[in-house]
Amino acid sequence: MNEKEEFFSSNHKRLLNIATWTSYMAWIVLVFYILHALGTYSQEQHTAMFTNVIPTHYSNFVELLKHNPLYASSLFVEIFSVVLKGVVYFLVLKGISFGLNMIVETDINYREQKKSEGIVQK
Repeated sequence: MNEKEEFFSSNHKRLLNIATWTSYMAWIVLVFYILHALGTYSQEQHTAMFTNVIPTHYSNFVELLKHNPLYASSLFVEIFSVVLKGVVYFLVLKGISFGLNMIVETDINYREQKKSEGIVQK
């Protein structure tokens, strides 16, 4: 058991802990931005309903989008930008997580390589 405890130093454990939390945060951020995109659509729909655009001219929100392609495209771009921002943040956080894991693995590999060279040289 002592050998396993010595395998990861306190710095390795700290980096692996940060990498794990970063990976969890990446998923939380992605879900948040997807929900934010759905909320943006819902907000636009409710805004159109409460400003009396839908009841007077159109029967529902989808019909409003069909008859106003500029409005529909601007709404699509707004929702797409929210989702894209979430994907970018997700990829950045996952990259940080993978990078920290690689740093720990590289350090352990170099340490093991130095140990094996020390044994061979003796």
